[in-house]
Amino acid sequence: MGVMTSVAWIGVMFLAAVVIRAKVKVIGDMLVPACMIAGVIGFAFMNTVGLEGAEFGSFTTISGQLYTFLFINLGLTLGEKKSKEKREKISSLQDLRSRMGDSMFSGIFGMGSFWALAYAFQPLIGFGLLTIFGKIWDMNPTYGLLIPFGFAQGPGQAVTYGAIIEEAGWENAIQVAMLFAAVGFLIAFIFGVPFAKKGIRKGIASSNVEMGEELTLGFVEPEGQRSYGKETTYGGNLDVLTFHVALIGLAWILGLQIGKLWGLIPGYFGQLFSKLLFFNGMLAGYGIRYVLGKLGVTKYLDRGTQIRITNASTDIMVAATFMAINLQIVGKWVAPILIICIVTAIATWVAIRYFGARFGGSNDFERTLGEWGTATGTNATGLSLVRIVDPNNETTTAAELGPANAVNVPASYIVAPAICSFAAGSMSTGTLLVSLFGIIAAYLVFMRLIGVWGKKTYDINKGEKYRDGQVYMRNGKPVDQ
Repeated sequence: MGVMTSVAWIGVMFLAAVVIRAKVKVIGDMLVPACMIAGVIGFAFMNTVGLEGAEFGSFTTISGQLYTFLFINLGLTLGEKKSKEKREKISSLQDLRSRMGDSMFSGIFGMGSFWALAYAFQPLIGFGLLTIFGKIWDMNPTYGLLIPFGFAQGPGQAVTYGAIIEEAGWENAIQVAMLFAAVGFLIAFIFGVPFAKKGIRKGIASSNVEMGEELTLGFVEPEGQRSYGKETTYGGNLDVLTFHVALIGLAWILGLQIGKLWGLIPGYFGQLFSKLLFFNGMLAGYGIRYVLGKLGVTKYLDRGTQIRITNASTDIMVAATFMAINLQIVGKWVAPILIICIVTAIATWVAIRYFGARFGGSNDFERTLGEWGTATGTNATGLSLVRIVDPNNETTTAAELGPANAVNVPASYIVAPAICSFAAGSMSTGTLLVSLFGIIAAYLVFMRLIGVWGKKTYDINKGEKYRDGQVYMRNGKPVDQ
């Protein structure tokens, strides 16, 4: 009953949040999402008077399980319909570089590569800072390594890897990682929303968008409301939502079995991947979608419904993350955690401002905004920021954020196992540092080779956009060259 009661309280917090967003103009103008408002309100209640029938552990469970749930759903989610035009195959690095420009490749490879960079340099910052001043608060540098799971990955990874590191003997690792994740969400919007508004004001944003009442209110009037899915099942037999949730259930069970297979591999590597249900379940989801495609029954899957499942799971997960934080446990470490978050946020902000202006493409600004949100929150945070400047998906940025995950995969295979191995005592400090710096070096070389670390393409302060080093637009107006 505790978990369901906690879910109910999250619902109550959401209702309070949407009213606050709609009625308090300053919050509406800041475009703070309801999930964050709900989470902060819930956090305040849980750490003062409490909420009847709700426990911190229940919110931790909700956040972690929903992350697994939405990740599995991502594996099952149909891709966007591709153009029927015949496309030439990429046969060499030169072909790839020539195709970059305004193509989706520059966004996918640019954002995906920066994501990997952040995943590697953020733990270096956390570890380094605690090495310098951690003794003041009796906080071991190992806890600083948790920040990429909260910042660059999100609350689900914070729970997943926090639990693994707790098993290695580090008490309260989940709570520390969850606090990193919660602060990361706040930072994403504190920096991101003003940046988005400035991009609109300076004419850097690709779309002609205005800060209308719909955006600040958070609701869509009847004339602007659109359908988001199709009924692919007969309601008298099985609701379409039930059908899609059932498929997630199948992938979840198969993911558990894949975990058992990983467990057969000797050593820490097999032990680690046997516990990553979000990853194993997503693999099962891809497999199920492949089989359904071969059987010709993907016509009964609905992408709109699948996207709503992911978005709803993300909203609830974010709110639960805030409400899971117990200050009685991590209160003694709030100061060093906030210092790490601030320094990491500044470093990530400086880095994305530099690299984002060099990804290339006319939607370079949108890509910067989306990757900033992703590197401090989740993919959904990045999408939320992109929608401020591109509400009608006039650019390809939103579609690029998904495939960018694939570019980050090699880093995930090294960074997370390295941190977990170090925490378990099976990897030396030297090997850990080589692993993290190695990822940074490898991705920097990769970015340079494929052309997503190129010439500067915009300057938000000057309101200028560049092509081949020349200004072609200033304050949203073409410039004669």
